Amino acid sequence: MEAVILSGGFAKRLLPISEFIPKPLLPLGGRPILDHIISKVKAIGIENIYLSVNKRFSDQFLYYASKIKDVNIEVIVEPTNSEEEKFGAIRGLGFAIGNIKRDDYLVIAGDNYFDFDLLPMKEFFIKKEKTTVALYDIGSTEMAKKYGVVKVDSDFRIQSFEEKPIKPKSTLISTGIYMFKNDLPDIINKYLKEGGNPDQLGHLIEWMIKNDTVYGFPFKGRWYDIGSIDIYKEVFNSFVK
Repeated sequence: MEAVILSGGFAKRLLPISEFIPKPLLPLGGRPILDHIISKVKAIGIENIYLSVNKRFSDQFLYYASKIKDVNIEVIVEPTNSEEEKFGAIRGLGFAIGNIKRDDYLVIAGDNYFDFDLLPMKEFFIKKEKTTVALYDIGSTEMAKKYGVVKVDSDFRIQSFEEKPIKPKSTLISTGIYMFKNDLPDIINKYLKEGGNPDQLGHLIEWMIKNDTVYGFPFKGRWYDIGSIDIYKEVFNSFVK
């Protein structure tokens, strides 16, 4: 399994904090957000980690990767310098995996912070042999409106997926953590050729469940999508206490 950490966004909602530092390199507990993610990836035996980044911040990511010696980290640079040029998460993922060997894939959004172990999800994915999405019960329908909302059956097969619904059907949401089979490059190519939205991986999952079986794997613990200054401050301060 190869790991891809999506780090190609420009984090406009975190300005001015993110004007000169890309969001995945912002500090949490004295370490970059990426450090926390990479430690979870290493813990499940993945040896190759690829950072999908934009051209504007590529030097910072290359420097970061050069300092890590206990795992192989490669930086894949999208030729984009601004929000207007960005590929979007799905097209960016397609670009990244087009530059690495075909395998199963762990895909994580670079603005995720979580404290749970990924091994149970990996074991579930191996058993089911189908795309698996990490799920989290956010506990509030109002909060759920900001995310991809999921309904699953008793076997955790995803029955419905709605990206940022006005009226959420549940409080179970998709996190930015996914495991895909090795046909992901073909799936992305087909999705984009059919005119699919190139941004937000939830749109790809929503499309996939119409064509194939996709499972969810619920986690308990701490999870944050660091998408705003307020959330970043909340997580940052939790390390100070």
